[in-house]
Amino acid sequence: MKQDTTQATPFELIYGRTATLPVKIEVNTYLTKPITEENFQETLLRRTYNLMEILENKRKKAANNIQKSQEKQKERHDNQLPDKPIEFKIGDKVLLHRTKAEKQ
Repeated sequence: MKQDTTQATPFELIYGRTATLPVKIEVNTYLTKPITEENFQETLLRRTYNLMEILENKRKKAANNIQKSQEKQKERHDNQLPDKPIEFKIGDKVLLHRTKAEKQ
């Protein structure tokens, strides 16, 4: 399930792809070239760099979405605050909050 803030699942942000259940996997692959040690290393490196690029882009997008979400939350919070600060006068009754540290 995608997170509202990041617009991605935690799995996507870690592995760079959507999670697939074993029941959904349908493997129909046909090799175009025989795999040699050289070919394997090259393919592995290409795939690794590709995944690193995908992950970097997804994480940047998630960070951008988090930033936008935080700005919206701050704006909503600031809109609920009174326009001018409350000023107390001598004789006004206020609630005194004592922390646990002060009580000891």
